[in-house]
Formats: sequence, structure tokens, C-alpha cells
Amino acid sequence: MGDLAKNQSITQAAVTGIVDKLQELGLAQREPSKTDKRKVRAAITEKGDERVDAGIRLYKTFVEKATRRLSLRDMNSVLKVLDEMLNAADT
Repeated sequence: MGDLAKNQSITQAAVTGIVDKLQELGLAQREPSKTDKRKVRAAITEKGDERVDAGIRLYKTFVEKATRRLSLRDMNSVLKVLDEMLNAADT
């Protein structure tokens, strides 16, 4: 889980707390590493996978409803702003 902490730029203690809560909710589980017995990896459970799928469906529905009435010009403006935000976040 140290790699997860590093990739997300948060402390290992924060990752442990998050995984603890996800495990409590039945959304994730800890599994020993197959290659390094000192390491533990967090894995999504079937219930967690179902929640992710539900979240993606909800997000898609929201985007569809939120953009339904936008003109092509307005949609292009939104996409341009989102692109700029993504580029800013990468720096």
C-alpha cells in the first residue's frame, strides 16, 4: 500500500485509514503480495466493483442531463475549459 500512498501523494497512514474504512464497508480487502511477503495490496471486492459501476452510470447520466441543452459552441467551450484544468493539474 506504500506504492498507493506514493502514487496519490498522501501518507501511508492516510491510505491505511482509507483502506480500513473501505474494508469495513465491504468495498475492498487486503491481500498479501504474491511476490513480497512484507507487502500487502488493497483489492476491490465484488461489492466495491458494483459501487464503482453504479457511480460511473450516475456520472454519465449527470453529464448527459447537464449538457443536453448546450449548443455545439457551448459544449466546445466547456471542453476547452476542462482541457485547461487538466493541463493545469498536471503541472
